[in-house]
Amino acid sequence: MARVLPTKKTERAGVNEFRALLEAAGHIVQEIDGGNDYGEDCYLSFTRNGERTGDIVAVQVKSGTAYRRAVGYGISCREHLHDWTRSRIPVIGVVYDPDLKKLFWANLTQYLLHELEQGRTPKSVPVGETAVLDADTVASVVLRIRRFIEENDRVRPIELGLGQSLVRKANRLRGRHSNDVDRTPVGGLPYEMAVPAVDFHERHPRVGPAVKRGLLTTVILCCLAMLGPGLYGAVESNGHYSWPFSGWMWLVSYYGTVLCLLAASSLDPQRKRARLLRWWAFALVWSGWYVGMAHQTSAWTAQPVFEWIFVVQTPVLAKLLLCFLGGRYVYEEMSRRRRLKAAYPDGLPEGA
Repeated sequence: MARVLPTKKTERAGVNEFRALLEAAGHIVQEIDGGNDYGEDCYLSFTRNGERTGDIVAVQVKSGTAYRRAVGYGISCREHLHDWTRSRIPVIGVVYDPDLKKLFWANLTQYLLHELEQGRTPKSVPVGETAVLDADTVASVVLRIRRFIEENDRVRPIELGLGQSLVRKANRLRGRHSNDVDRTPVGGLPYEMAVPAVDFHERHPRVGPAVKRGLLTTVILCCLAMLGPGLYGAVESNGHYSWPFSGWMWLVSYYGTVLCLLAASSLDPQRKRARLLRWWAFALVWSGWYVGMAHQTSAWTAQPVFEWIFVVQTPVLAKLLLCFLGGRYVYEEMSRRRRLKAAYPDGLPEGA
């Protein structure tokens, strides 16, 4: 007799949970035959007051513990990146955790379009562990998805502002009796002078980001080195040391804080906090440039109150900030391991 593989049962469990939840909320779920599955498992049609709204999304459902990550979950997009970003209807991703028996969701189209606009090519889409899809959150999730559909000219080109609607109508009338063939190449005309550079970037996609990081690091280190004499003079002229030795220890605290913030921003898994840490580091560099150059050149004179606050309070704030960050990272790692132990009571898997 034919055997039913455990993986198949797990996959069906995720689809069944999703279908039961959305149909209980009154929406329509239409599954796609497994033989025709090219990155979407089903279509979801939204309803309101028992009537279809016309809003439709495609859904990719993933089930199992293989999609767990150090923080939350992840859905691979290597094979479907272009499909999900070029789709005329949005694509959402759903992950079903069989141990927790919970569904988690993410807007795949929204995330991938944002990453491509930033010049990044992601390999997977993160799914937050707080993005729970259940009976309590399904209404708000549906509202967010429908709002995304309305704000993006993908599903409802008719629902535009008055000005855009008039422009589109004029364009249609202008081209109604025209049979001219648009001979512009797909994607537009090529920029011949940039072809070699772009070809090299596509053959070696990791070189560009590495060079960018190296240049940025070099510029920051050069700036810090140039600021040393001026900052030492600023500390000496204020006649106050927050550290028990001399102005040299002040420089150690200043440089150490900037480098620690940059290192933490490159390792922090949360992008918003990593961006904030980088801004703090650049703010310190800019403040040091303003005060240090005022003591090295006669181009300008630093504002006395700002200089005093910067020189006197920087070591104190640096110590508090680094202690807070260290404690925060320890707390979040302990929380992550506690969640993993709750999900794997029989022992953590390798690499967790």
